[in-house]
Amino acid sequence: MRSTRRAATAAVSISLALAGVTAAHADTSTVLYVDGLSTTCTDSGTGTAAAPYCSIQPAADAAQPGDTVEITPTAYVGQLDIKSVGTAAAPIVFEPTPGSSGDVSMGNGVGQTGPVLNFDGAAYVSFAGAAITHMFNAAGVYANGSSHITLNGIHTLPVGIAGLHVTGTSSNISLTRSITNGEQIDSGSSDDVISTNVIDSSLLVINGAPNTTITSNTFFGSSAAETKIGITGGSTGTTIENNIVQYTGSTTDPAISVDSSSTSGSTIDYNVVYTSATPLPYSWGGTTYATAAALDAATGQGAHDINASPDYANTYGTITSSAPQLNSANSAAPGALSTDLFGNSCSADPAIAVTGAGSPAYCDRGAEQQTFSTSLVASTNAQGPLGVALSSSLVQTTTFGTGLSETVTAAPTPAVSYTINWGDGQTQTVQGSSTAAVTSTPHTYPAPGKYTVTDTANLTDGTTIVKTASVATTASSFTAISPQRIMDTRTGTGGLQGYLYAGGCYGLQVTGVDGIPAGATSVAVNLTATSTGGSGVFTLTSGNASNLNFSAGQTVANSAIVPLSSTGVLPVCLNGNASTYAQAIVDVTGYFTQSTGAGYQAATLKRILDTRSGTGAPEAKVGPKTGLSVPITGVDSIPAGATAVAVHVTETNATGNGWIAAQPDGAGGPTTSSLNYAKGQTISNTVIVPIAKDGSIELYNGSPTGSVDLIADVSGYFATSADGYFVPVTSYRAVDTRQTGYALGSDGDEAFPLNTINAGALQGLPAGVSLAVNLTATDETAGGSLIAYPAGTPMPNTSALNFGKGENVAGFGLFATVGAADALSVYNDSPGSTDLVADVFGYFTN
Repeated sequence: MRSTRRAATAAVSISLALAGVTAAHADTSTVLYVDGLSTTCTDSGTGTAAAPYCSIQPAADAAQPGDTVEITPTAYVGQLDIKSVGTAAAPIVFEPTPGSSGDVSMGNGVGQTGPVLNFDGAAYVSFAGAAITHMFNAAGVYANGSSHITLNGIHTLPVGIAGLHVTGTSSNISLTRSITNGEQIDSGSSDDVISTNVIDSSLLVINGAPNTTITSNTFFGSSAAETKIGITGGSTGTTIENNIVQYTGSTTDPAISVDSSSTSGSTIDYNVVYTSATPLPYSWGGTTYATAAALDAATGQGAHDINASPDYANTYGTITSSAPQLNSANSAAPGALSTDLFGNSCSADPAIAVTGAGSPAYCDRGAEQQTFSTSLVASTNAQGPLGVALSSSLVQTTTFGTGLSETVTAAPTPAVSYTINWGDGQTQTVQGSSTAAVTSTPHTYPAPGKYTVTDTANLTDGTTIVKTASVATTASSFTAISPQRIMDTRTGTGGLQGYLYAGGCYGLQVTGVDGIPAGATSVAVNLTATSTGGSGVFTLTSGNASNLNFSAGQTVANSAIVPLSSTGVLPVCLNGNASTYAQAIVDVTGYFTQSTGAGYQAATLKRILDTRSGTGAPEAKVGPKTGLSVPITGVDSIPAGATAVAVHVTETNATGNGWIAAQPDGAGGPTTSSLNYAKGQTISNTVIVPIAKDGSIELYNGSPTGSVDLIADVSGYFATSADGYFVPVTSYRAVDTRQTGYALGSDGDEAFPLNTINAGALQGLPAGVSLAVNLTATDETAGGSLIAYPAGTPMPNTSALNFGKGENVAGFGLFATVGAADALSVYNDSPGSTDLVADVFGYFTN
C-alpha cells in the first residue's frame, strides 16, 4: 500500500518555476520513498518509508499525477527512463529527501552509455533539487517527445556536446537554477526555458526550436573560441536577456549568433557580453557586430547590453562593485525567476546606480543575485587653520550564494551622495567621487572650535548610513585675563622653588591654574629672568628658537605666545654654560582655545602714548608707584568691545631702578610685571594687555623712588568682531645674520622673508599674515633701536626693540608681513651695526 502525508509537498511545474514558488499537493497526495542506503530497501515493494525503493526507476514507474518521489542523497547506478505523465494541476515531483544533505548522483551502470536521465513521452514532471547543496547530479539529460518538464537544481555533465539535449516534438522543457555543461535543443521542440543557470565552459545551441527563452544565465570560465549562444534553423521568437556571456580566446566566432532564419520576433537585451582577446560579440542575421552599440544602431537589438568584463571573483560572483552585471538586469524579462541560482531574491548594491528595468530594477544579470553589506567611513583632516577635509568612503562585503563572504574592492561612488552637517550650522550635499573610492569634501569654519561633523551617505536603494566625526581647528581664539603669576621660582609658585641651571627644563602646568581651562592650546605670557648667574637663554618651546636672553646680574623680561602640550604643560628650559643659572617668573595675560573667543586684527603701527611729548597723556614723567591710564578703544580705529591690545611699551629716562606693569585700567595694585629697568636704561617689550570696561589700560611704574617716561605703540587688538586666529607652529629660526655674515649696518634697512628657515624652503604659512616673532639684537657696535614693519610699506616712527652696545636683547612682537614670503623689513636706527636673529612661533590668520 502507498503511504500518504498531510504536509504540503513541493512540485515545481514550468510556470511555478518561473514564479519562484512551489505548488502544494492535495492532502492525500502520495509520497514514494527511495533510499539506496537503507538496509530495508527493496525494488519489489511499494516505496514506503519503512521499505523504500533501492533505486529511482521503480519509483518513477509507479508515480502517478500528484505524487512526490523523495530520494535519499547517495549515488544511484543505472540509466533512468522517465515516462511518467502528470498534469498541470498535479505534476509528478522528484526531490532529495527534505532535511537531508548532499546530492542525488545518477550514473551509468556497467555497459551503459549515453545520457543517464531520459525523458521519453513524459509530461508535467519536475526534478526539484537545490543548487550546490542539494542537487541532482546526472551524466547527461535527454528529453524526447516530452513536455512541461522542469529541471531545477540539476548538475549535468556533458554527453557529446550537451549536458541537456532536447529533441523530438518536445515543448516547455525548463532548466533552472542548475549547473550544466551546455544545452542542445533540436528542431521540433518549442517554448523551452533556460533560466538562471551556470553554463560552465560550454555552449548553448538552439536549432529550429522557436520561442526559446534564454534568461539570466552565466556562461562562465571558458577560454574556448566558439559561439556560446547559437540560434539557428528558424528558431524565431527567441529571447536572450540578462545573461553573462564571456570567453577569453581569440576567435572569429561571435559570442551570440542569431541567423537570418531566426531573427523574426527574437530579442537580445540586458546581457553582459565580453570577449577579451578579439572582440566579436554578436552576429545578427548573418552580419557581425563588434559592440552592442553597433548592433543597436543597425538592428535595434542589444540596446542595454554591456561589453565589459564581469570581473568574477570566482564562479559565482564579483568582489568589484563596478562589475557591469550589478543592479542592471531587467527583472521583467521573459523567464526571469524571482530567486537566483541559490534561491536568493534580488538585493541591490546600494553603492552603485540602479540601471535595470522591471520591479525591482536593481536585479543582477547572470545566475546569481549578490548580497551586499555596506558601512560608511567618515574621517576628518585639518586643512589649514580653519579648514577641514571630510573623507567619505563606503566599505562593503558581499555574500555569494555559497555563503562565502568577501571584501568588496573599493571603487568610486558617483551614484551615492553625502549630506554633511558640519556642526557649525552649515549643511551641504555632495555627490560621490567618480574617480576615487574616497570622496573628499573641504570646508572652512567661520571661527575656531571643536566641531562634530555628521556625514550621511544617501545610498541608491533609498537607505541611509550616518556616521559622525570630530574635528578641531588648528587655529585658536583668544581670551584675555587679568595678569596672573603662575610661576615664580623664588617663592615656589608653580611647583618649583630655587634656581634653574643650564640644561635644565621644568614642565610648568598651565591649564587648570588661575582659570586657564583644560583644552587651552597656547598662552600669552611674560617671562622674567632674575638673580641670574652667567649668560643664558630661556626657551619655552621645543623648536629651534629662544624667548629671553640675559647676562649675569640682569633682571630682564620678554613676552611670548607659546603652545602648550596636550596636557597643558609649558616647558621652561634654560640654556647656557656651566656657570649659568637664574630664577624664572612667568605671568599669563591670556590664553587661546579652539572655542568661541576673540580674534586678532593687526593695526597700522601708531604711537598712542609718549609722555616726553604729551602724546596721549600730559608731558610729564610717571612718578614712582603711580599708574597712568591709557585710552585704547576709539584710538587708531580700535573698536569699542575690543578685549585686549597688543602694545609695545618702552620706558626711558628712568631716574631709578624699577619695573613697569601693564594691566586693565582700574585693576588695583599689580602683582605682575611686564618689563624691568635700571636707572638711565631704555627698555621695551610688547605685551598683550586686557582692556578694561572703560576702554583703557594702565601702565604702572613700580619703582619705589624713580620716575620714567613711557611710550606705547599699538600693533593690533583682539575683539570678537576680528577674524584673525592664532595658529602655533613648531618654532623655527627664520633669520640669523651671524650665519649669513651680513649684519644690519648703521641706518640699514633690509627686508627679510620670515616664511623660511634661514632663507631655506618655505614653511607653508599663508601669505601676508601677522607673525608672532621674537627679534634679538646681538653683537651691537653701538646702542640704538630696531624698527620692524611690513616690507614695501612706509616705515613708521615706532620702535620694536631697544638695545645698548654689546647687549644680547630679545623683544617679542606681532608683526604684519606681506607676500608669500611673509616679508618683514627691519631698520637699524643706530650709529653702529647689529646682528639680527628672528624666531617664529606662530601666525594669525588673515
